[in-house]
Amino acid sequence: MFSIGRVKLVALGVAAAVAVGACSDSGTTPDPQPPAAPTGVTVSLANGQVTVAWSASTGATSYRVQRRVSGTGAAFADVAANVTATTYTDSAITAGNTYQYQVIAVNADGNSSASALAEVVVPVENRTAVLSGTITGNRQLSADTVYKLQGIVTVEDGGELHIPAGTMLQGDVTVQPTALIVRVGGKIFAEGTESNPVIFTSSRVGGSGSNAPTAGDWGGLVINGESQCNFPASECVGEGSSGQYGGNVLDDDSGVLKYARIEYAGFEVSFGNELNGLTLNGVGSGTEIHHVQVHEGLDDGVELFGGTVDIKYMIVTDASDDSFDWSTGWSGNGQYWIVQQDPDDADNGYEVDGNEDDFTATPLTNPNVWNTTVVGKGATGTAGESTTGMLLRRGTGGMVMCAVVVGFGTAGLDVDNAETITNGVQVGSTILFDNAVNISTDSDGFQATVWAAGAGNQEADPMLADPYNRTDPDFRPDASGPAASGCAAPPAGSGLDTVDYIGAVEPGASSEWYAAPWTRWGDPNAG
Repeated sequence: MFSIGRVKLVALGVAAAVAVGACSDSGTTPDPQPPAAPTGVTVSLANGQVTVAWSASTGATSYRVQRRVSGTGAAFADVAANVTATTYTDSAITAGNTYQYQVIAVNADGNSSASALAEVVVPVENRTAVLSGTITGNRQLSADTVYKLQGIVTVEDGGELHIPAGTMLQGDVTVQPTALIVRVGGKIFAEGTESNPVIFTSSRVGGSGSNAPTAGDWGGLVINGESQCNFPASECVGEGSSGQYGGNVLDDDSGVLKYARIEYAGFEVSFGNELNGLTLNGVGSGTEIHHVQVHEGLDDGVELFGGTVDIKYMIVTDASDDSFDWSTGWSGNGQYWIVQQDPDDADNGYEVDGNEDDFTATPLTNPNVWNTTVVGKGATGTAGESTTGMLLRRGTGGMVMCAVVVGFGTAGLDVDNAETITNGVQVGSTILFDNAVNISTDSDGFQATVWAAGAGNQEADPMLADPYNRTDPDFRPDASGPAASGCAAPPAGSGLDTVDYIGAVEPGASSEWYAAPWTRWGDPNAG
């Protein structure tokens, strides 16, 4: 069965008119008029056939339907003649071709006029395959196949998994737990594009009612690297039995993850032992990660345990727990991150720790995180958990700069533990607004200390266009508002961009980097 193809109208063709003249001794008789050119031509693809439809033409007694393969330079050829209806179904098509059609109106005198052109893409027929067990060599997937992940699928040390743009991988909800885990020494190359992302999703995607996809349908993607971790080496073991990680190879390379979407993940292996949407364990700076969305997850959206990986253009939507959670020595760089929480089920926007057992453990959690927009439940949400925009604690260091934090039910900023102050955590050039309280009022007072020390911090309306809209959000700040300027420059050598605006999105930008087709917004159970 062919899936629905891409259909479009092409620029109007030149109406062709053929006239037959009659001569006499007394002079030339005017050529009979051709019929009106057909209008309203549409083409649709279903069940391996293209149906061409059009509006009736004044003066026509029949029609010819013509076709050519687009891009070949071939002339149009008749696929049907003497058609008296205003539809024709063409079944002699080949998967993978793009066809152009035109309809020729013909009158009783044989004169004719041609319609505008209409085009249809006939996709390659979708195939399915099971992906299970271990990958030890070089495994190349194909975009014309939907892969069903069954059980714990691992890319072992020395193995490589190559996933081209447009490929879909579905976690099987009938085989639990199901997850994709890249072991230390393994590599993943998931290389989507803006128009053709790589999609990791549930095997129920496209279903409805009781068969609709939902958070926790499968276990998500885990990447284990050989970069740093501030647990003892023997204790750097990933959640959800995802394996050993960590070491001292700071530039460790685990591959590429770009223009990818991870949906409906977060399987609970056991109580308190859950896999996230995307888990990065000790991932090194040689790994390329950008333009990734984690959507509708049961646990955290993105969790980083140690490592030195850099991440740009990251989105977390509708996470049931924390949207971003980093700890145990992560010291990479992050920029252009967006959080939009489920208004009825969410925890913290950012939950940041040093080491939960030893608040002085080194290497410190010490990243540079710049230009982020963190959106909580807003005024209408009912989420009853802690819902703090940024919770910084347990001896973390690092810099969170140029953030916009709005709509959280407990506080915009909370800082806990004296070691967090000692280790130099910083928040600057940041705007807090529309939170239950912008600065937590708990008794330790650490958040007030951090807030006061940060240059350029404001409690003000950032004037974002429409951040709480869950179907078509607009995170752009008004060019006249406080988020339009004032962002501090990132550290030299960090690889982060120097921009003036605060938050993840440039004011007045005509092109929104977070927009579809590579992202998903709206009904979380949409197919």
